[in-house]
Amino acid sequence: MDSTVLLIVFLAFATVVLLMLGAQKLATQKQDRLKERVAVVAVKDQAAVAEMKSQKASRLNLSGLLSRIAGPDFMRKQSDLLASADVPWRPGEFLTMRLAFAAVAVLGGMVTTERADIIVVLGAIFFWLPVGYVKRNKSRRQTRFDLQLPDALQLIVNSLRAGFSFNKALEVAAQSSTPPISTDFSSVLREISLGVSAEDALQTMARRAQSPEFDIVISAYLIQREVGGNLAVIMEKVADTVRQRLRMRGELKVLTAQGRISGYVVGLLPIAVFGIVMLAAPDYLDPLVKNSFGRGMLAFAVFWQLLGVLMIRSVINIKM
Repeated sequence: MDSTVLLIVFLAFATVVLLMLGAQKLATQKQDRLKERVAVVAVKDQAAVAEMKSQKASRLNLSGLLSRIAGPDFMRKQSDLLASADVPWRPGEFLTMRLAFAAVAVLGGMVTTERADIIVVLGAIFFWLPVGYVKRNKSRRQTRFDLQLPDALQLIVNSLRAGFSFNKALEVAAQSSTPPISTDFSSVLREISLGVSAEDALQTMARRAQSPEFDIVISAYLIQREVGGNLAVIMEKVADTVRQRLRMRGELKVLTAQGRISGYVVGLLPIAVFGIVMLAAPDYLDPLVKNSFGRGMLAFAVFWQLLGVLMIRSVINIKM
């Protein structure tokens, strides 16, 4: 079969599969959301809710099949990544989209070139391209969340000093803030209203936010619930600590900017040059890819390249 016809057939098949996934999601979204809420009220147990979600994902469809093949640990990591990036996709749907991207890239490479190495590289790049997009959204969301956290904590402190309960203080912070932190606080209040304890709801928010600063807030709240004390004073001190950490993180980011740029240049420039030469004059690289000695030299260069990048990262990656 001609490669062009094969590409058209695959694109048509991928379009049908994606349309079926979209139609199924629209048809079951309201029903699944109601079942999850009823499960929260009935069992008040996050583990049972997670089990129900996994059973729902194991239905006979493409995303459920991929979920079973990939395994629960991998799908749990994908779910945490999507939640921290505030991307409204399910792990099975996200994995299906990644595979579709890779398949389209591979077939496109088969149409345009006969070099297997180029086809493999294209497939790998397009398979990880959605992950890069999600991680970029995650980084942006975490940055906005961390910047909003001190002001939200100050609102909670003011509300507690005014005589409000902690749940009411969370409601004031949710109403007076902007996304993403207002959305997260609203989710906490919604879970509490459905019967989940405040500790579990806040820990779920911490897993979704994946913010070290917010982990400090959760730890302080849990300790206060165990040993007692003035919650307003504790939260005020935590807010001041978060402000100092964010200030120090900004200063470190400025001081290590040159090192980060050096790491990008060291890591990406050889890859960019190799790709340009591969596209412009593929025969020029034949001694590197078709000769055993050339492949050994290429592996040796890649090893030292990765070692240099790791050394630069170890210098500029300062833990707080």
